[in-house]
Amino acid sequence: MRRTASCIVVAAGVVGLSLHSVFVAPGTGARGAAARELAAGAVQSELPTGSAAEEFASSSPWDGAVRMLAGVALGAALLAASAGPALADVDDVLVPVDGKGKTVMLTKEGLNRGKRLFNNACATCHVGGGTRTNQNVGLGIEELKGSTPPRDNIESLVDYQNNPTTYDGLKDISEVHPSIRGADIWPKMQSMKQSDLYDISAYMLYMTATIPEKWGGGKQYY
Repeated sequence: MRRTASCIVVAAGVVGLSLHSVFVAPGTGARGAAARELAAGAVQSELPTGSAAEEFASSSPWDGAVRMLAGVALGAALLAASAGPALADVDDVLVPVDGKGKTVMLTKEGLNRGKRLFNNACATCHVGGGTRTNQNVGLGIEELKGSTPPRDNIESLVDYQNNPTTYDGLKDISEVHPSIRGADIWPKMQSMKQSDLYDISAYMLYMTATIPEKWGGGKQYY
């Protein structure tokens, strides 16, 4: 996403410069007249003679158009290159799989799937990684690490979505929190597969790694 935005800015700049060189009129007034005289003198001193001069004269009216078209073509090439399967916003982000140090790198498709599932099943109460029913316990990495057991990896978050417990791990809360165990109460959980829970968990951990200051930050961000 960041790389795509940069390419768009560069392309727009190139096209803008090309258009500027073609369509911006010379200045007016004394300063503009002086500039035109100076430019005319410089051009006159550089003009070729004979057949070369005739060729130059016949081609020069098209110079501005050629520059504009070249700029447009370069901009289009940059945009086309940025439209490929760029994963710059996903690459190099390792998400913990378990509490033993195993990690995984998400794909763009997996991340988008996890985001979609999270927004559909969880965002009503956990928008932006917060918790509307309990502002003291969000989905930020510090809160996840502080629970019992720690919920700071994919396996532990999948376990929670199957069998949720209180923050201290002592009491089952499947009747008040969406879960597979309480699927008869929570219709959205009835169609959830374990792979869906995996993607949701991976998405949440990805967000804690990429925007830790916002994810779970509460109303000041969302």
